[in-house]
Amino acid sequence: MLREQNIKNLKTEKEGIIILKSLLDTFIVPTKDQRKTLYNILNIDYKKYSRSVDGVVMHVDSFDNITTKNDFDLVEIKTTSSKSVKKLPYGVFFGFTKNEEDLFKKLDNYKLCIVHTKLKDYVMLDYNEYESLIQNKRIQYQVNFKNHNDS
Repeated sequence: MLREQNIKNLKTEKEGIIILKSLLDTFIVPTKDQRKTLYNILNIDYKKYSRSVDGVVMHVDSFDNITTKNDFDLVEIKTTSSKSVKKLPYGVFFGFTKNEEDLFKKLDNYKLCIVHTKLKDYVMLDYNEYESLIQNKRIQYQVNFKNHNDS
């Protein structure tokens, strides 16, 4: 069962996707097969990283025209609705998985997109920009206990 915060995060992520689609007509959410095609182009393990990308910004007219890594950017979306954030990306707080950060570090066509759901604005960051903006960073473990019936 999802915690309340996880449900809220999924809702705001969907809101962020809708806002990004309205502001950036080259942004798409790929199907599973499209995602596998992109991962094959980039030689990425689909099973390991299937949940590390929220969308794609295409640099060609249609998905069918994507043939190289230069034809698209992978996009990981993080959203905020904070009233204290007046200009993106400054002052934003978000969670980032190790897989997301590993891909970000490894691929020059992986972008972190911060979407402000109240300001209806976004910013795309590459890894160097992300690194230069970090005020502090900590590692947090996500732990799931097995169900009572599984023991």
